[in-house]
Amino acid sequence: MNNYWLFEDVNLFSLICPHKYKKYASDHPFSHFNKGEFIYFQGDMSSTIFLVNSGKIKIGFIDDSGEEYVMAYLKKGDIFGENILLNETHRKEFALAVESGTSLCSVTLNQAEELLRGNQSFSTSIYKFIGLKLKKIQRRYQIMLFRDTRTRIIEFIKDLKDDDQDALNLLSGEIVVKNPFSQNEIAKLVGTSRSTFNIILNELEREDLLLYQKGQILLKNRFLLDI
Repeated sequence: MNNYWLFEDVNLFSLICPHKYKKYASDHPFSHFNKGEFIYFQGDMSSTIFLVNSGKIKIGFIDDSGEEYVMAYLKKGDIFGENILLNETHRKEFALAVESGTSLCSVTLNQAEELLRGNQSFSTSIYKFIGLKLKKIQRRYQIMLFRDTRTRIIEFIKDLKDDDQDALNLLSGEIVVKNPFSQNEIAKLVGTSRSTFNIILNELEREDLLLYQKGQILLKNRFLLDI
């Protein structure tokens, strides 16, 4: 459910970022976070929507037994904390900066509501965004609960392909997909260890299904035929 944040070529960052509007831009600085700093904790009061201007954010939650679950890694242009528009009063997840130099643009509930009233395009886009996000979360939970680790990894890679609007189609029929995640991040997102992820990844490469490279994944014809 990683880059489900964009859809139908709608740039939500441009629509909601106060820096794009003269009324707010002059007195609306970016907030800066170092690696390992929390933007908010699970259980905190909900009052702000955040937009990632630079760096990377980890979204997750801690269950009753103390186990951490990672829901998403967000990068520049992504949005989080938007559930305040659905009357959420307390955060159900935490948000943590995982890169130094992370900067965020924040939008208060009052600002967001003013934008909703004055911008029909934004109003439609943000609610479609929330609906799509919920569907992605439901799908991911179903995969996590009922699929084995190999299938979860394959489904994750399929989602990368579907979300990459700039995927490169080669003359051979193969596709190069951008991959903004580290191996450790993917392992957490699919609910496995990095060592298990590496074992299965090596299996997929030996079976000539894909080629995993830094920053991208080459999807072979055999992989694409199974989609």
